[in-house]
Amino acid sequence: FIAVENIDSCCVLISSKAVYFLKSGDYIDREAIFLEVKYDDLYHCLVSKDHGNVYIQLTKKAVNTSSGVAMPGPSQQKPMV
Repeated sequence: FIAVENIDSCCVLISSKAVYFLKSGDYIDREAIFLEVKYDDLYHCLVSKDHGNVYIQLTKKAVNTSSGVAMPGPSQQKPMV
């Protein structure tokens, strides 16, 4: 555990291995996690502003489907929170 930040309707928990985005509320287990991004899978992180809102776009590493190996470039998985 490194830090936790409450943001509007969710909470961001930062650990030494991953970033977890959690739903707000009285959750006591993993069901509160709606997005988990491990640092090993992360290629790029971009912060942007749009109409007064701040978004974090996380680009995950591409996975070669034939070998299952993570490639160093971006993939099509770009969750935005």
